[in-house]
Amino acid sequence: MQTTNINPRSYLREFHQILSGKRSLARTAFNNLKPGQKRLLLDAAGIRPRTTTIYNSNSSFLHTYSMSYDDLSDQELDNLKKGLRRLQTIIDAFSLCEDVDFKKEIRKVA
Repeated sequence: MQTTNINPRSYLREFHQILSGKRSLARTAFNNLKPGQKRLLLDAAGIRPRTTTIYNSNSSFLHTYSMSYDDLSDQELDNLKKGLRRLQTIIDAFSLCEDVDFKKEIRKVA
């Protein structure tokens, strides 16, 4: 079984290049993101998901729509670039860390 390392920075870089150039490729890349990845990118770009409230006879609940590239306005598409830069900054900051930096310290109290 072969394992491969996934470099999240390469995905961000590739998506930024696509977004800067050909929007049809950006559409495919955006729509192929996993829901958590898409939510993270939209949050970083300051884009709120589309929601609606559904009312029943005795209750109501909020429904969040799945976002696709075609649902975004031109302003939101421009904001995706800002979101990508924000995520890149976070990734760059954590790329300086080592595995031991993420291990929880257990302190013994005397």
